[in-house]
Amino acid sequence: MSAVIPFRYGSFWDVPRSILLRYRGKVLLLESHFDETLDEYPDHYTVYELPTGTEWSEERLGPWIPDETPRSLIGRIRVSEIVFDSSKRMTLDAACLEPLLSKTPAS
Repeated sequence: MSAVIPFRYGSFWDVPRSILLRYRGKVLLLESHFDETLDEYPDHYTVYELPTGTEWSEERLGPWIPDETPRSLIGRIRVSEIVFDSSKRMTLDAACLEPLLSKTPAS
């Protein structure tokens, strides 16, 4: 197991469906929104890098990262590749992020 990192989540169905975390000097957003057409959640997270100063909004429900926040797509991670803590609500093993971060230029 590599580094275990804390995260904040914005929605949950079996697993967190929106995750905000900081790792290796980057702010990352992992999203897996319900697909109305398929009538189910996708089997992957879309991963974005957000500006360094991005913070969780305690005042907002639902979309907790403002829509106008710049997002740089860095890839996808299969939900099954993420090792969460037993509650699936506090930490995850950062090993799943390494392949994506090794492809992106250092900040």
